[in-house]
Amino acid sequence: MSILDIKEPIHLDRQGIIETGSFYTPRYLIDEVASMIKPFLAGKRSVILFDNSVGGGAFTQIMDGYDYRLADTDKTCCDLLAAFTDPERVFHSNSLLEVSREKYNIPENAYLVQVGNPPYNDTTSAYKKGEKGANFCDKDLFDRDLGVSFLKSYDKLKSDLVCVLHPLAYLVKEANFKRLRGFRENYTLRDAVIFSSSCFPGTGTGKFPIIIGLYEKTKAGMEFKTIQEFPFRLLGGDCTGYSHPSYRVRSGEEQIFRLSRFTTTDGYISKYPARKNDLKESALGLYFYTFRDTNSLKRSASFQSKPHYNAIVVNLENFYHYAYLFAFRTLFEPVNRWLYGNLSPLVDIEYLEAHRSDFVAYALARHPIFKEIAPEIIQRIEAFYGIKSPMDESKVQAIESEFRRFFDSLIKG
Repeated sequence: MSILDIKEPIHLDRQGIIETGSFYTPRYLIDEVASMIKPFLAGKRSVILFDNSVGGGAFTQIMDGYDYRLADTDKTCCDLLAAFTDPERVFHSNSLLEVSREKYNIPENAYLVQVGNPPYNDTTSAYKKGEKGANFCDKDLFDRDLGVSFLKSYDKLKSDLVCVLHPLAYLVKEANFKRLRGFRENYTLRDAVIFSSSCFPGTGTGKFPIIIGLYEKTKAGMEFKTIQEFPFRLLGGDCTGYSHPSYRVRSGEEQIFRLSRFTTTDGYISKYPARKNDLKESALGLYFYTFRDTNSLKRSASFQSKPHYNAIVVNLENFYHYAYLFAFRTLFEPVNRWLYGNLSPLVDIEYLEAHRSDFVAYALARHPIFKEIAPEIIQRIEAFYGIKSPMDESKVQAIESEFRRFFDSLIKG
């Protein structure tokens, strides 16, 4: 069997896959990388293609005719690659330690192109049931997420062109974008294609957006406002298996994801627990579990009646905010929900302010906790928001139907 035929990490058990992030790349995604870098290689001399998280060697399929370098911490993969390629160009090594061109025999004047699908495990949250990982790397590359460290390594290698797969969240979450210091200061995003993590078999049910990002080394670098306006292309077709799907669309009809099109709850609804000097207890005895983005909101417990270090205090004045989040959590179910999972919940602030009593009424009617809350608390909430009790079930269903329409409009507007 050729190393190029390997479709999954057959020599790794589940723990090994988790620790190394070894989900091998389907051919159609590799073809997209090839098409993206091709225009930048025309006329270039001394081109070297480098995959420093090479795994089973999937990206060697686009290296014919070029000088190349391959590296990985997985000795089994490196031994296989050495048998099918030039062993002098294969390096069994931690690609995040002692990073330099000299380490891989790359001349300083070479036009270095980084390709691949580096691991992007977050060592603080991606491991389940007590499984933990670690990031052993150069001090200036350290980040809790291995993928961010790999992006920083490309900058340290002074790569001229970078075309790799990584989570969209690195760019569209401003806090994550700021963590890319060095890389974002020296590289400019030239092209990007978004696809679902479901393209990789074995990644579970928690789908999230990944991009093929094409970056060119520039003096201008990137600012977050540039990312907000960037036209990310969407991969169409069926992202299953390893066959090439019919994902390309006709010229001029490509779907575009542009972050600036959407308004989120950031800066409008608090999503983190009380700070040191803030109120720690709710006069209503109500709290809302903290969340980072839409994905974590979908997983969270939402309203709760007991104080918790990781919960937000809910009072009369902000109750409608969290009633909105409950409705969003329950009813926002677009076919491609994974595309918005790394964003904070979408919102139309004017609509929410105009329908605050309906969101409150919906939460009171549908969240089970309000069947257990003391009647006087419910009465205080209803009086504050002008809600007549009891609410007829047909009225609640009408509100629910309207909210489904509204949430659908947030992504189609």
